[in-house]
Amino acid sequence: MEIVSCVLVYMLQQINRLTRMKDWEILFREGKFCGGRFLTVKYWKVQPEKYPKRDYTQDDLKIGFAVGLKISKSAVKRNRVKRQMREVVRLLLKDGKIHKGFMVGVLAKPEILEKEYEDIGKDVVEVFSRARLLM
Repeated sequence: MEIVSCVLVYMLQQINRLTRMKDWEILFREGKFCGGRFLTVKYWKVQPEKYPKRDYTQDDLKIGFAVGLKISKSAVKRNRVKRQMREVVRLLLKDGKIHKGFMVGVLAKPEILEKEYEDIGKDVVEVFSRARLLM
């Protein structure tokens, strides 16, 4: 008898990840905030002509997630929150519900630690809707 174990880790596609520190700096300098109950979204409509060296296009969609040490000292708890937020956004991307041409930073608030996946999902959708990021 052969036992096969499979661990699936769903992440955003590489092209949709906001990873470079310079991009985060531009997002925080140029973007707007939209707050929810458990998280805050910082978003910026990409303007390729403003940063020609960065090779931005109108079809770019970069999303990053941040859960700071103020939320929890435990990396396990912070990573769990990031995975939950990332999964909600991944499903929205998969369904094509998020507008292209934006850079988005999803920032957790301390209240998010006690919340379940469904509550986080509702808050993400609510904040993205108010920021006019959803179609």
